[in-house]
Amino acid sequence: MLAKKELKRPIPPAPTGACTIAIVDNYLKEIKSGMKVLEIGCGVWSKTLDHCNKVGAHYEGLDVQEEYYGIKCIATRIENLADLSYSDSEFDIVIGNQTMEHWAQHGCTMEWGLYQCFRVVRPGGRVFLNVPIHFHGTKYFLHGKLKKIEKLFSKFSNNVKFESWGNPSDPIAPYYPHPNYQALKDKPAYVLDIESVKDRELPKGVSNTLGFNGRLSQIFHNSISYNLYRVRSKVFNG
Repeated sequence: MLAKKELKRPIPPAPTGACTIAIVDNYLKEIKSGMKVLEIGCGVWSKTLDHCNKVGAHYEGLDVQEEYYGIKCIATRIENLADLSYSDSEFDIVIGNQTMEHWAQHGCTMEWGLYQCFRVVRPGGRVFLNVPIHFHGTKYFLHGKLKKIEKLFSKFSNNVKFESWGNPSDPIAPYYPHPNYQALKDKPAYVLDIESVKDRELPKGVSNTLGFNGRLSQIFHNSISYNLYRVRSKVFNG
């Protein structure tokens, strides 16, 4: 059990923070006493952990770093999702807040990451993931390739619900994180909530063959136009 003072962690940053808080509040309604919950990419924000402690659920957190900006990570295991070591069907619920868009940047393809999430959740269990769209992350998320994301999820679940938060943004002013990137001109950022049920057998033949790291990951998992935009930005902005 973490010390009480360590449970108070900062909320996610703007502009996605407000949406993420509301989305997570909906997840927490599904967590009951005696359940086992796994949070992927838990970082230092303890909202799910605090709720599990409050209702008597067992919490496990996964992250690749031990701390962020000098704040200790709340993870119970420091390991990559690509190498997830929990047993099959161990959890009732798997949660990921603003993490899936970064999996490929850490050497775990999205398909392999989903395989791991659905492997460790029990039949009938829930996988809750929310991501920023047109904000950052790999190309499916940065460019809002929702049909491709949905196609990947359909391999693991027959019951997948997509819900957009902050799209359209009214009455809040739209936010454009990349004002000089033409491919995202007139495409404001928002948060996509994805809720799914494990109601299918795991697909065969899924692997992490394209799970690259570092510069190779940047080249492979981002669009050519975005890679060129990043290079130009570095050249002209130092």
